[in-house]
Amino acid sequence: MLSFGFTLSALTMYGLVHLLGSGVFGGMGHTGAKSAAALVMLGCLVIDSGLFGLSTPMWRRQTPRQHFYRFGPVRGALLWGLDTGLVVTTFRVTSLTWAALGVTLFGLVPWWVGLAYALGFTVPAFAMVALVPPSKDPVEIPEPIWLMDWLMEREKPIRRVALAVLTAALAGVAISVFQG
Repeated sequence: MLSFGFTLSALTMYGLVHLLGSGVFGGMGHTGAKSAAALVMLGCLVIDSGLFGLSTPMWRRQTPRQHFYRFGPVRGALLWGLDTGLVVTTFRVTSLTWAALGVTLFGLVPWWVGLAYALGFTVPAFAMVALVPPSKDPVEIPEPIWLMDWLMEREKPIRRVALAVLTAALAGVAISVFQG
């Protein structure tokens, strides 16, 4: 249900952003759209570089855990997925999601790119659930704390990879602007 909610929410968000962009920026022309998207991506790159003490724009909040207790594991997971799939509502490691929304807003990618975004979350999440053995310790909570620690230790390398991906995407858009 988490994956379903995340995918539904991501497709909805990217679809709405695409619809808004085609209504507002539809007459901008392809070169203008590329230039505007390049500016958004450049802004995201500057933010993620950390050079000016800026941090990834986001709401610094997490989906409330009490959803699981209040609504049960199935509906709680659905609510969690619906919340996190909205792209900008919870913690983010990089500004790549904002850059992706920018290229969607300016019509450089189709609305269904939200599916790629959702798969980038749901496939690794499914693999972690399927491959990580549950704790054999009856006192420990069911979540493998070691896995959370392992993921947190990789935050800085992931930020560097995301910065490289954003740089490459920006270079591609910039090159296409200059080539006409």
